[in-house]
Amino acid sequence: MKYIFIDFEMQNIHKTQKDARRICRQEIIEIGAVMLDENYEEIDSFKRYVKPSYSKSISRSIEELTGITSADLYNRKMIETELNAFASWCVNCGDSFIVYAWSENDLNQINSEFELKGITPSSEMSQVINNWRDLQLEYDQAVGSERATGLTKALESLGHYFDGKQHDALDDSRNTAIIFRELSNPEEFKKSIEYIKSFLSSKESFSTTLGDLFDFSKFEVCA
Repeated sequence: MKYIFIDFEMQNIHKTQKDARRICRQEIIEIGAVMLDENYEEIDSFKRYVKPSYSKSISRSIEELTGITSADLYNRKMIETELNAFASWCVNCGDSFIVYAWSENDLNQINSEFELKGITPSSEMSQVINNWRDLQLEYDQAVGSERATGLTKALESLGHYFDGKQHDALDDSRNTAIIFRELSNPEEFKKSIEYIKSFLSSKESFSTTLGDLFDFSKFEVCA
């Protein structure tokens, strides 16, 4: 069994594109993923920038948040090509696999963006979707949290600090894999459960991120 962890970075479709925004408000501009083997060791990674269809440049707010520039997306391929490349990477791993993301948002984004752009999932992409899991949901169920827990706070509840740059798709996926490793050791996890619950219920702020403070879905992109 292989365990794959994926994250997307996105930017908003400009508000002038009203018809498009009724279907999908954002476009994927970066895909990052890591693959773990049966011992939960990283054995491969996947990182691609994606050319958006509905804007010519990256907004200042998204550039500051992600570090992605318009130059990074110059002459890149569109989302269908890059997601199919990701799907082939998964399917050709030589084993069965599960794909994890932190929250349901990434899978919802794929479905909405495919609908907007008239993309029919390939057979390999359909396999990926059928093997998709929400690790945030699994974590929240394990700790008994009624609210969706952010990635950074979940890491800190388990005694980890974010490793790398937040809002980098590859680094976000690697940090998601850290939480998976913790959840995959049930005996050790049970020993920490009371501390985790206390941590999550605390009113103190632990390493608050920009994503915790702002709803970036409200930012607009200059086309």
